[in-house]
Amino acid sequence: MADIQASIDTAVAFAKKWEGLYSGSPSSQKKVSDSASLDTPIYAYYDSLGGVWTIGWGNTYFQDGSKVKQGDKITKGEADDMITWEMTQKESEVSKFIDPSNLNNNEYAALLSFAYNAGSYGLKKTAIDESLTTKTRQETAQLIRDSVLTAQGNYSQGLKNRRIDESKLFLGEYNELYSLYLRNSGSVNVAVIGVLLIVITLYLRRRLKK
Repeated sequence: MADIQASIDTAVAFAKKWEGLYSGSPSSQKKVSDSASLDTPIYAYYDSLGGVWTIGWGNTYFQDGSKVKQGDKITKGEADDMITWEMTQKESEVSKFIDPSNLNNNEYAALLSFAYNAGSYGLKKTAIDESLTTKTRQETAQLIRDSVLTAQGNYSQGLKNRRIDESKLFLGEYNELYSLYLRNSGSVNVAVIGVLLIVITLYLRRRLKK
């Protein structure tokens, strides 16, 4: 049986790693460290992937229901409060169609992270809730990996990687190093290609000199 608060806390920590804390202040978007002072100013920025103004840890709405808009400003402490508040809201919504008493903390946290990213309705539209009672956990994890991979109709490798990471969390196989790779695979792969090109170039030069 999932401990609700422990699952929320795990989901918040997981989502923070994927969402990142960004600020559009005042002239360019920049990443802010989670260890930054709680009074650090955080400005709204435009999320081109989702096509929406966003603030803090990926929030698009404030607690009063108003949409985030250009020029909005909060503090880092308020950003931390917002992600916890929204994850708690998602738990309340998800629990209406998924029974947490049949899940462990990691399983429930993975589904809360999914709902935080894709929306509770986005989770509900998948067959994940049904698979929890009709399929094996491995089959459900595969369904997580294959669900909601597009943003504004376009396939997103970033979303695919997040789903892979959520499936690992769901199965209790979360690995921090592998998660770090998934979150940075684009830049990592570019770096690897760059190194390979250098090695190949040096090899060919040596062959030509012989």
